[in-house]
This record gives sequence, C-alpha cells and structure tokens, in this order.
Amino acid sequence: MTLINYCRIICGARKLKLTGIKRQGKPINQIAIMWKKFKHFGSFWLLAKEKKFIKFAPEKITVNQSILSVRQAQVKDISAILLLEQSLYQGKQPWNSMAFHTEISRNDSLYLAVLQTQCVIGLICARFDSSNAHITNLMVDSAWQKKGIGTYLIKKVIEIAKNKNCKELSLEVRVDNLTAQNLYCKLGFTVSFVWPNYYQSSHQDAFNMVLKLTSD
Repeated sequence: MTLINYCRIICGARKLKLTGIKRQGKPINQIAIMWKKFKHFGSFWLLAKEKKFIKFAPEKITVNQSILSVRQAQVKDISAILLLEQSLYQGKQPWNSMAFHTEISRNDSLYLAVLQTQCVIGLICARFDSSNAHITNLMVDSAWQKKGIGTYLIKKVIEIAKNKNCKELSLEVRVDNLTAQNLYCKLGFTVSFVWPNYYQSSHQDAFNMVLKLTSD
C-alpha cells in the first residue's frame, strides 16, 4: 500500500490534491501533513493485531418516545449502512462496501450504530491511536436529524477518547456546512486549518476541527 493510498483511506477514502495550504498565516505543504498522518496512524496500524478491540457496551436511548439501540457496528450491518449513506448523498457512495468492511474490521477503529429495529439511522466512525483520536464519519438519517443523536454519538466518542487518555479529537467538515460546524463548536471544537479540495467530487474545501481533551 502506498503512502498516498493509505492517506486516502484515513481521510475518508477521498483523494487529496497536493497543493499548499495555510495554517496560522503560514503555507504548509499538504504532502507533509499527509506524511504526518501516515506516521501518526501507520505504526499503530502495523501493531493492530496486537491490540485488543475497542469495546462498547450496547445501550438503549429514547428519542421522540422511540427506544433506539446503540451498539458497535459489525460487518453484517454494512448493507444497512450503505442504505443510510445513499439516502444522505443522493444515491452516491463516498465510502463503498470495501472501505466500510476494512474500517469496521480494524482493531483501532470504533463504529457505533444507532438502530431502530434493524435499520441503521445513525453512525459515527472514529479511529484511535496511543495519543489522539479522529472522527472519520458521522451520519444521521434526515428524518432523525436535530433530535440529539449526532450530539449523543460525538459525546460517546469524546468519553471513550478521554478514557483512552487521548490528548485531542479531530474531524473534517465542509467549509459551507454551517449546521455541523455550529454543533461541533458547541461541543468545544475549534478550527485548526483548511484542507483545500478535500472533497474530490465537489472540489470543496474542509475545515479540520480539533477538540483538546487535556489541559496540556
């Protein structure tokens, strides 16, 4: 697996255009950032078989008088996850079945699914290493949005990251997605830098947002 291909996977299986970006007024070469991510997660990936899987005890939550199940997603859930993804992306699949299968099977990844009976209506995906965590995907069915499910899922990842002594939690969000940005800001995330052309299909930029989990 090449460095470029690996970085495409950890950044949501999206192609990153190799251009300069700015952080605090200074140009940063995107290749350098990709290499940093590769080193950051790559060594941990090689040790994945030696790690225990991240465990999450199933929970029940009540939303609009409906009792929903929350548990770790499994490979058998991929078909339901793809249906959720297609409903949110007008039939498109930013992540395909193989990408989900690979990520769900990783020892350093956590996939939490919110289910109404057997239907996946919410999903959060995060990857952990020895000092940091990164949210790679967050989806909530349009009929269940603005009901606290997204907030619940992010808070669960924050809780797990703190329990694993992670120093920070990061994520990417479209620069024009103000609704999501407002949610992340309410939870304490701040903009770290901009990824130019982060989203391949639309050529849109993304904010990298970070939540500090320690006082260091």
